[in-house]
Amino acid sequence: MVWTKEKILVNIEKLMRSKFAEPKEAFGYFDEDNDGFLIKSDFKKLLKEAKVSALIRGLVADFMLKSFDANGDGKVSWDEFQLAIKESGIKK
Repeated sequence: MVWTKEKILVNIEKLMRSKFAEPKEAFGYFDEDNDGFLIKSDFKKLLKEAKVSALIRGLVADFMLKSFDANGDGKVSWDEFQLAIKESGIKK
């Protein structure tokens, strides 16, 4: 299977729709240490649950972190996550 950006987004969208009522619920679930931020390991967990191949999970998690992290602090806040979800086209 070829993992394109679109395929990964479809898998993430399916996960969001099936498991969470709202994006805020997903954010809280994947924020394992409950500090209000997502880091690379949190994105890897999200990707694992979205059934993204283990071979590319680390690379995609790194890409997501860098893409979602608007202020460049190495972590993603709820506001950054919400903005990235809107921009990605993932539906609630």
